[in-house]
Amino acid sequence: MIKHEIFKNAFVYTLTEVINKAVPFLLLPIMTSYLLPEDYGRVATYGAFTAIIAVFVHLSLVGAVNVNYFKTTKEQLKVYIANTLIIVSVASMLVFIVVLTLKDKLSVMLDIPLIWLFIGVVAVFSQFLTLLNLGLWQVEQRPREFGGYQIAQVLTNTSLVLVLVVGFEMGWEGSLIGQAIATILFSLISFGFIYKRGYLLFHVNKADIKDALNFGVPLIPHGLSGWFKVGVDRILLTIFIGSSAAGVYSVGYQFGMIVGVITVAFNQAYSPFLYKKLTNIDANGKRKLVKFTYVYFAGIIVTAGLLSLVAPYFIHNFLNERYHSASEIVGWVLYGHAFQGMYFMVVNYIFYIKKTYALSVVTFLTGLLHVGISYYLIEINGTVGAAQATTISFFVTFLSVWILSARVYRMPWLLTSVHME
Repeated sequence: MIKHEIFKNAFVYTLTEVINKAVPFLLLPIMTSYLLPEDYGRVATYGAFTAIIAVFVHLSLVGAVNVNYFKTTKEQLKVYIANTLIIVSVASMLVFIVVLTLKDKLSVMLDIPLIWLFIGVVAVFSQFLTLLNLGLWQVEQRPREFGGYQIAQVLTNTSLVLVLVVGFEMGWEGSLIGQAIATILFSLISFGFIYKRGYLLFHVNKADIKDALNFGVPLIPHGLSGWFKVGVDRILLTIFIGSSAAGVYSVGYQFGMIVGVITVAFNQAYSPFLYKKLTNIDANGKRKLVKFTYVYFAGIIVTAGLLSLVAPYFIHNFLNERYHSASEIVGWVLYGHAFQGMYFMVVNYIFYIKKTYALSVVTFLTGLLHVGISYYLIEINGTVGAAQATTISFFVTFLSVWILSARVYRMPWLLTSVHME
């Protein structure tokens, strides 16, 4: 497996993800000088808001397209993709109506002006087009195109934000304006790429719509679970302590996401490889996958441990002193993302056989657990409590999904023989 093309692809994905995250990461000393913690808090809260509406707009349909890529002809796929765009368009309109109805309450609770609530809906719809384009490059196993496009988007976004925040001193709103412009611009470019590659044939197909909804709707609780784990903490910190606490937490969380960068990048290369491998695999092949998975588990835990020792040094020596308390949460977040990386390695089996309903139940329950733990620990330990909740809930999610994966798709997790499906 080490000689397999997956590792070449994984290297490209990892390098891309590192560059994408390194650019805003390296700019932290500048941004923390120009943005107060409460400013960072508003930006983080806006991100949490767009993340939750994305659950109901995107409906995990990029995943449905990726799975169907290996199970249908291109002619069938182009109709399928067009129907996912129809679904996302309708979902966006419904979400816009809900936001319009609750606009005053949301604005007060999130400490965000009304206009950004509506811009958020437009941005989320735009994000889907880019995610769809990237997803197609992923299943085509074209990591260079995938990486180059993402890097171009990050550099554009970062440049706009720097000009507006540093050059025009527009504060947190400058950051959001830069993000919105880059998101919409690259969504239009993505649509052009998708169309040019012949992936669109607009024809309403009830069977495709039903299949996409059967894949995506059961994953709404799963998506909410993900938001509970990475978004609800910012909201709770804003409500109970203030935007300043959410800002400090977000800076610390960004350092802790270093492990997350590695695991997400690797999964982008690993999941298409795994889906293809599982279409024709014997017992020996399954044992090799399990052995590799265990090596990966050990490696990612060790990586989190090493990073937890050095990250506080960078916070205290390179960031504005207003953010030094962020060093207290880094270790917790690093281990949390290590457990999330381990989760990726077992959840792909569930996606492969489309047992998304059972997955949603499990992850939604662990998401609710995270909300409860966060509420309790934030009251006791403040921002550190939010990070502790992240570690606990990510570990519980990983363990629960591993058990579910073992039940719905047999793998020799005990490294014993396994009967073929």
